[in-house]
Amino acid sequence: MKARSSLHVAAVCGLGLVLMHGHSTRVRADPTSGPLPIWHRILARPDTSLTAIPTPRANPITPPKIELGRQLFSDTRLSGDNSRSCATCHDKERAFSDGRRNALSLDGETQLLNAPSLFNLAWSQQLFHDGRSSSLEDQAAQPIEHPQEMAGSWSHIIQRLSADPTVVAGFHDAFPERPAVTRSNILAAIATYERTLISAKSRFERFVDGDDTALTSKEQAGFQLFVGKAGCISCHSGWRLTDGQRHNVGTVVAKPLHGETPQLLVKTPGLQGVSGTAPYMHDGSLPTLQHVIEHYLNLDEQHPALSQNLVRPMRLTVDEQTALKAFLLSLE
Repeated sequence: MKARSSLHVAAVCGLGLVLMHGHSTRVRADPTSGPLPIWHRILARPDTSLTAIPTPRANPITPPKIELGRQLFSDTRLSGDNSRSCATCHDKERAFSDGRRNALSLDGETQLLNAPSLFNLAWSQQLFHDGRSSSLEDQAAQPIEHPQEMAGSWSHIIQRLSADPTVVAGFHDAFPERPAVTRSNILAAIATYERTLISAKSRFERFVDGDDTALTSKEQAGFQLFVGKAGCISCHSGWRLTDGQRHNVGTVVAKPLHGETPQLLVKTPGLQGVSGTAPYMHDGSLPTLQHVIEHYLNLDEQHPALSQNLVRPMRLTVDEQTALKAFLLSLE
């Protein structure tokens, strides 16, 4: 399976290089040409309607469960001191990130990681920056229980929610066969809501679907760089623009991530809505997309642990950097 994936990446990158032929010294694109049909096959959004969202058999999606999860997502009673909710670090207006370099710890001193976007996680097999969780149900529990995030106590959470008749009624609607206010039901509802957090269709996706006017000529040139000379597509592939895998991309860390070795491997983030999720990288160390581009331009070419997917050396002119950034901004 891995070999097949590697062949797919190689084929994609090869096609990108073909597309880039003649574009290495100056940025240009024919705005009337549109994307090659293969990009629709590789990058087109699948059916994201409610009935098509990937869902575990034990936790089917239902409208009452979505609504309960939406309410719990913003409910501060899930935190130890009633001051925080999931929405504290995952703001809808920021593509469900929080705009901070590091998520704000309760003591104000502990250094947490950057709060990632929650868009399109129903299709993800690895969650958190280090990929330590494989289900949204498990993912939802960890910030609630973390002593520096929400520091919630399940006995207190259940007691508080059980005392609210409106919330109790919501559990009856969402879980008619087992309507109790329990840890598993709370997590199932939040996970169900999170599965429905799907990014709006971007201008780039309209372009992939055949709308030649959806991107400017500069943005189209940036796309050609993305799939070709810059090699971004080798990690940012598929409709969510992530391979869902972990890579060493040259980020610096003071200590390993959860259970990780010093050779830091970080999950490739999806790029849909990326303009709203600054600052970037797992540690929030890069404040703008320009800084992200410069990070990859300045990778240590001799670093033995860096992912083989990365283009080294990457050489982009100022105009090419501007075009690539313009493309990334089209993913809004």
